[in-house]
Formats: sequence, C-alpha cells, structure tokens
Amino acid sequence: MFGGIFGGKNRSIGKTGEKLPEKHEGLPDSTLPHGLCPRCQKQSSFDVANPQPVTFDPDLQLMERGGSSSPVALDQVSILYCRNCRQGIVVVEEQCVAGRPWREPKTGKPSGGVITWKGIHWWPAADTQMSADVPVTIAEVFQEAVRALHAECPRASAVMARRTLEAITVDKGETTGVLADRLKKLASNGTLLPTLADWAKEVRLVGNAGAHFDPINSVSKKDAEDLIAFVRELLRYLYELPADLARRKGP
Repeated sequence: MFGGIFGGKNRSIGKTGEKLPEKHEGLPDSTLPHGLCPRCQKQSSFDVANPQPVTFDPDLQLMERGGSSSPVALDQVSILYCRNCRQGIVVVEEQCVAGRPWREPKTGKPSGGVITWKGIHWWPAADTQMSADVPVTIAEVFQEAVRALHAECPRASAVMARRTLEAITVDKGETTGVLADRLKKLASNGTLLPTLADWAKEVRLVGNAGAHFDPINSVSKKDAEDLIAFVRELLRYLYELPADLARRKGP
C-alpha cells in the first residue's frame, strides 16, 4: 500500500536520501532460521537452540522404543541466536502439519504430512526500537501498535497507528478539531508534504475501520503491516532526519 512513497522493497535509499529499513523477508523461526533480526534490524541467519515444548495434545501420545510414551507437543519455545549481532531472540512456535497450523479447524479425514514449526510470537518484538529523537509520548504509542501487530491483532494495531498520527499532530501544534482537519492544517503549513498527508489520511481511515465493528471494512494483517511501515517512515521524516541533519551541521 505505502511502498510507492519510499521506493518499495527493492530500494534501500528513500527519495530524500534517508536510509530505509533492511528488506523484510519475515521473522525467523526454527523451521526457517533466517530473516529480519528483531534486535539488530538486519537480515541474518540464526543458530537454533534446543526447542522446549510448552503445549501438549491431550489426546495423543508418542510411542517410543521400549514401550514408553511421551506427550505430543503442539507449541514450543525456541531460542535463536543471530549470527550478525550475536544476541538471542525468543520465538513461540506452533506445530504445522503439511503447512496447516494445528489451531485451524480440521475438516474431512485426518491426513499426514511434514511437521514444521511456525513462529507466532517473538521477543523482543521487531521494529520497536525507537530513536531518542522521537518524543517519548509518540514512541510509546507507536511501539504499542507494533506489539499489537506481532500479537496477531491487526485491528488493534491499526487503531494505535491512528493514535500515533493523533500524537504527531498534537506535538506539531494542532490540538483541536478532528484528525482529518489537523492533517490538512499540517499539509497547508508545510509540515507534511501533500503526498505524506494523503497517505496519513489512509492511516486515519484504516484506523477508523479498526475502531468500529464493521464486517465489511475489516482490517487485514497486510493493512496493518503497511500502516506500521508508513508511520515508521513518517517518524523518520518528521523527527529523526531533521535531528540528524542538525547534528551534522553542528552548533
């Protein structure tokens, strides 16, 4: 949705010369131990420590040699060590059979398939590290939006992305009126470029969809991911880049 503004996935430099995030090909798990490291924000490969089962199938037992049995794990916790930053991350994973998570409703006759493990929660959450150039009150709201996204709550994430926009308008001096009017004022006084203002409007609209029950206007995970990516770049444009330029110029 927002890739066209900042150059899309295949560009590492934005239109104003800022460095964009590393290409995101998903977060790692024990089945696919490569992807974006939540700590160093770099594409990396990972070493996997011994996974520990935490949820078990109450109806199944795995028969072992000698006649003993053990419970069948449905969820497990893995520790992955990034080969770039040498730090560990924790991944909660669910069992998938033939690519299908065990939580999905089963239809038809049971069928076998390859067992894999799919990450569903990561610690630390990706993209929550914020520059000190971003005001704390704004950073905290945005970090909550990111945490909601990684908790598989796209509607809540969209609402908090909208709240981040509201916090930005307040910080920039627009404290009255509805969010749409505040964004128009920021565009008219040059704080927001017209294109950014247009996309900020999309954040507002999708955030509204997340806040109100409407089965037609539901918020998908892709919607929430695009919103988070855009708001993150907006924070760089409004706060981090100007502060970095001021530091380069010196006193």
